[in-house]
Amino acid sequence: MMTNEIIASYAPALIKLLQGILYEDEDKDDWGELLKNEKNVREYFGKIGLRLYLDEAEGYAFLQQPDGDDGDEEAKKLPRLVKRVPLSYEVTVLCVLLREKLLEFNNSTSDSTRCIVYKHEIHDLMRQFFPDQTDEPKLLKKFDESINRVVKLHFLKELKNKEGESYEIRRILKAKIPAETLTDIKKGLEAYDKSNA
Repeated sequence: MMTNEIIASYAPALIKLLQGILYEDEDKDDWGELLKNEKNVREYFGKIGLRLYLDEAEGYAFLQQPDGDDGDEEAKKLPRLVKRVPLSYEVTVLCVLLREKLLEFNNSTSDSTRCIVYKHEIHDLMRQFFPDQTDEPKLLKKFDESINRVVKLHFLKELKNKEGESYEIRRILKAKIPAETLTDIKKGLEAYDKSNA
């Protein structure tokens, strides 16, 4: 039976962070509560070994769980809240390509704040990594499965419009794939390509 403790006003924000990513443009109320109660939220999650990653300028927040690589013995003892699932080669390729596209967009002089990409553009970008594939329908199906996976990871947001299937590249990719590690990931993909040639 629950005690009559008052539920904190920012409880929905806490729950959404435990579920995944909290975006300002998708939930302004919970975003506002998070900003007003940032200190409390950090303390709450800190007690269970989680860190709040908050990018107020870009409008997103998520939780990180230190793995103890920095010598934090207490972090090593904690069970993982979310098990790490390795991404397939295709999904990794797509994430890298989207991150590069976001980097180009940020360096452009566009007045838009949203980086939009169409499905056919994604297909064209991915094709360069699969030059020997001759079964076009099968290849496009594989690409679409990768796109759907990246949407589920909240790195792409599907948009509804009359011009065709399009997506917004979410800026959280900047946190997940920092520019300084982009080159290393690309080298790893190239090495993988060569070893599987």
